[in-house]
Amino acid sequence: MKIFERLGRVLAVSLALAAVTAGCTSQQPGTATRGGSAVAARGMGTDVRSMQPAQFAAIAGGNGMYEVQVSRLAMNRANSGPVQDYARMLVDHHTRANNELIALLRAKGIRPPDMIPRDKRVKLDRLSSVPARRFDRMYIQTVGIEDHEADIVVFERASREVADPELRAFAQKTLPVLRSHLDAARSLAATTR
Repeated sequence: MKIFERLGRVLAVSLALAAVTAGCTSQQPGTATRGGSAVAARGMGTDVRSMQPAQFAAIAGGNGMYEVQVSRLAMNRANSGPVQDYARMLVDHHTRANNELIALLRAKGIRPPDMIPRDKRVKLDRLSSVPARRFDRMYIQTVGIEDHEADIVVFERASREVADPELRAFAQKTLPVLRSHLDAARSLAATTR
């Protein structure tokens, strides 16, 4: 009897995951899937005319928390001074942006995310266990380039589509900072071994 109960639970979980995956796998035009991360489609659906404020809050807030935490890890694990400096800059900039977003969301009665998204926790765990000699390159490629490319797609969409004018302004104001992080990471990637 126990085996049938377990099979039933496995089937139920599999069906639930299939349903969730079906809603998250179609991509919006102009999105990318570098490095195994679905960039902008995750959790937004395919026929949404505008990004909802809560959707943007969940994505931007969760990703911001991840970037702070993973960059704190890099401040301690990075082998080169320039990568440590880059990580320190990300901690500073993303902490400020996160605090601003949280204050904005609370003023609007939107609950800010309180944990790092699952896909980002997987990346954080992977970076935590990568051998020291490979850490700098992997951090720059994953966080500096891939994650910032994904963030830029989300913030560009939010800057056009979020109905709330203050959240749209936050996205517009944050975009140049994200682009500067991406540019800096690309420069570091060219020199980091």
